[in-house]
Amino acid sequence: MTHQINKIDRSEKKIKIEIDGIYHLFLYSRDFKKQRFNMLEEGSQLSESELSILDKHVIERGKKRIMFLLGRQDYPKKQLQDKLLREGYIIEHIDEILQPFLDKAIINDAQLINRRISGYKTYKSRLEIQMNLQKKGFAKDDVKALIQENMTWEDELASATHLLNKRFFLKQFKMDEMTLKQKALGYLSRKGYSMDICIKAYESFYETISKT
Repeated sequence: MTHQINKIDRSEKKIKIEIDGIYHLFLYSRDFKKQRFNMLEEGSQLSESELSILDKHVIERGKKRIMFLLGRQDYPKKQLQDKLLREGYIIEHIDEILQPFLDKAIINDAQLINRRISGYKTYKSRLEIQMNLQKKGFAKDDVKALIQENMTWEDELASATHLLNKRFFLKQFKMDEMTLKQKALGYLSRKGYSMDICIKAYESFYETISKT
């Protein structure tokens, strides 16, 4: 079986190649200097083995890109997929690029979510943590399930009380009780805490400041 090179778009750094009527891959200009890619011309035919060489080159280059990214920081799977898509990789290549990292748990969304929940839960609400992690590319269902598993009602109450002590302990002296309560409850509500947590946290906070 042969494959048709329909179009080659050249820019300063990248060459985008359309094969069999659809965009298939990109190469860097330096790749064209390699002898094994001298078959690439618009209108020419590629054998199955020649296309396989191209695909293998792009996949191996993509794996090096992922190793570079993960060497700098942890990323969720979705964020890595999006990065590769923006750079010009097609989804079929992306799946092959990421699979070895998933198999070895080098990319491990659950582990990464758990670690971030542990770091956030002393000063953020469940809702704030969920929104934060979803913005970073973690799947909504995974985030919700792991928050449920790793963050208790008591954890959330403790974080809300901590925030009130941090924000309002000194400000209490400039407000009457009603104003203090309104501002404290409004602050926690905007942070995503439920009303029962807001009220319990305020009661705990007010009990503490009443003894000072």
